[in-house]
Amino acid sequence: MKITLIIGGAIIILLTVMYFLVEPTAENIATEDDNIELNQETRLANPDTSEEANSEQPAEKLKADTFTGKLESINTGCYADGECYAMVDGKHVTTIIGWSRGVVGSVELADGFGGLESHIDSDVEVYAQDNGGGTYTLYGSKDFYIKLVN
Repeated sequence: MKITLIIGGAIIILLTVMYFLVEPTAENIATEDDNIELNQETRLANPDTSEEANSEQPAEKLKADTFTGKLESINTGCYADGECYAMVDGKHVTTIIGWSRGVVGSVELADGFGGLESHIDSDVEVYAQDNGGGTYTLYGSKDFYIKLVN
C-alpha cells in the first residue's frame, strides 16, 4: 500500500512539473493558415497596429451632424463584446463597440454610457459621424459626444 501511494505521488509530481515546463506543440498553437494572430492584451483577431490605423481621421473627411432629441432607449450589448448604442428620436447612435480600439467620442454629463439609462425621455444633444439612413456613430473623432441638455 505504501509503495502504491509513493508511486502515485511521484507520478502526480512528475505530471505537474511536465505541465509547467513543457512548451506547447505546433498543433496547439494557431498558425498563419488559421489567419488569426492571437493577442491576449487586446483580444482582437488580426489587430492592425500600424500608426495609420490608430491615428485619428481628419475631421474634414467625416460627415458629421449635430442634433437634439429625446433619449428613447440604450442598448448595453458592448458589455458582452457587442455594440452599445442609444436611440435618439428614432436615430441609432453607436457609442461603443466591445474591444474596439478606434478613436471614439464620449458621453458627457452622465456616469458614462450606462448612466444614460436613468435619463431615458430626457433631451440630449448628439454630435456624431453621419453614416446615412438614420445611423450615427461616435467613432472617428474624440470630439464626438452625447450629452444631456439642461
